[in-house]
Amino acid sequence: MKKIIKLILVVLWMGVIFTFSSDNADTSTSKSDGVIINIYKTFHKGNLTNKEKQEVIDKYVFPVRKIAHFTEYLILGILLISFISEYKKLELKYLLVCIILCMLYAVSDEIHQIFISGRTAKILDVFIDTLGSSTGIFLYKIVKVKLFNVKE
Repeated sequence: MKKIIKLILVVLWMGVIFTFSSDNADTSTSKSDGVIINIYKTFHKGNLTNKEKQEVIDKYVFPVRKIAHFTEYLILGILLISFISEYKKLELKYLLVCIILCMLYAVSDEIHQIFISGRTAKILDVFIDTLGSSTGIFLYKIVKVKLFNVKE
């Protein structure tokens, strides 16, 4: 049952990523801009003029969008390695297989975006996604071995 739940979580999270990538450019931009303004308002009091909002968005849009990519795939990496660990010991070759699977999903995700209005594929995003998933995979391994003393 645990294996099935982990597989379902992997597939659901891939669906979440696919759904975000299915947003057209205007919707995607609107979501990013909303996140930026909400985060900014959390740390700064007072109302912003439209000009100030645009300045904040222009300043933070790139890092926020790239952090979102990294985080989406960090979660995917953790979910996927958790699923794989139900079948295999967390040896380096299985960590690498997991990284490759996440990278291939990132490539397919970028290709998918080519067909969405106003969106493009970016090789930088594939690298960021792969870095995020790799980080998640190795964090999972470290936490499992170091904190929970699970010998692999």
